[in-house]
Amino acid sequence: MAFSYLQCSSSDLVVYQQDHDHDQDQLNLPIGYRFSPRNHELVLNYLANKILGQKLPANIITTIDLYRYDPHQLPISEFKYGKPNEAYFFNEREYIQSKGLAKRRTKSGYWKATGRDTQIFYGETVVGFKKILIFYWGKAPDGKRSPWIMHEFRVNPSLIPPNSSDYNTITTKVERHVVCKIHYKESKEDNKPSKPKRSKKIPQILEETKN
Repeated sequence: MAFSYLQCSSSDLVVYQQDHDHDQDQLNLPIGYRFSPRNHELVLNYLANKILGQKLPANIITTIDLYRYDPHQLPISEFKYGKPNEAYFFNEREYIQSKGLAKRRTKSGYWKATGRDTQIFYGETVVGFKKILIFYWGKAPDGKRSPWIMHEFRVNPSLIPPNSSDYNTITTKVERHVVCKIHYKESKEDNKPSKPKRSKKIPQILEETKN
């Protein structure tokens, strides 16, 4: 790469490197701590560095083709650093050539965006965007909503220095590469404790006392 960081118009660094002696393949977190980066940290320290081929703070986010699988088939449980039923993945988006839209279909359903992208700020600079998607079983537009939710993060393409010799290559990578947080949102019914069934049979200890 011709440069090791993205630079905004104000000449402030928006992707900053931390000193690491080596890449960490595992995180040894104290009890009670979880991997829960803020949006700009996820975009700058993980996704942007991944695109630029720089070292990551920790190599714990797997690269996977998300749309080859239904959400319940993803290795969510293998991500042991975050909240229960939650995992992070790098993904390279594919586009429908005739429409220029990213493919969102899986084997048994599709991911649907809930609204417009939201801006991610680092200081006063927009460093990325977040899109929220919900998974639906079946075919659009008649699919059945599921409890699976995806937060898709991407780098702001305007951060790429236009005079860079690698401008076209990096722009393509920025447009295609995203990092996603996927989680299963449990309903109130899922957390509702089941009522113990009443047994009509008299417990043995009571039978002995009665006799």
